[in-house]
Amino acid sequence: MFSTALWIMWHFLDTHVLFLTGDGVLFYLPHAARVLCVVYFGLRAIPGLYAAELIGPYIIDPGIYSFSIFIPALISVMAVPLTLLVLNFLGFTLGRKISSPLNRRNYKHIFLITFISAGFNSLLVNLYLSTNNLSFSESITDIALVSQFFIGDITGTVLVFIFLAMLLKPILRQARN
Repeated sequence: MFSTALWIMWHFLDTHVLFLTGDGVLFYLPHAARVLCVVYFGLRAIPGLYAAELIGPYIIDPGIYSFSIFIPALISVMAVPLTLLVLNFLGFTLGRKISSPLNRRNYKHIFLITFISAGFNSLLVNLYLSTNNLSFSESITDIALVSQFFIGDITGTVLVFIFLAMLLKPILRQARN
């Protein structure tokens, strides 16, 4: 639900807010759902995220993509587990304790995961699309498109994190009292 809701909000902002129209690739909100869900719920989140990646576009605009999105959506969802696997291989395991190399409560660690997974997502999805002669905008995939994906995933995730922090801070403060 969270990922689908972010996809719908992103699409609305991209198509209905005048100063943002067409610039949605620069703030892709659904990447935040991928990062947060996989970091906090583990691999159990992958089926739901994948379903949301497939359902989100078809709820809003069934003809939005001129190609099948089954594999690009899977690559996008698997970018975060791939990041955690690489970090784990390098000795940075994700844990809940302060002593863990990567702590789920430390926003800097979550941002590191966001940064690396955005890189994997932008490179791997665009590699798949260019290898199969598919494209989002009838243009050849190049470094500019990869950069847009990368920047969009990071800025979208940061925007969602800021929104959630502002929303949850009063709630958590009230719960402590």
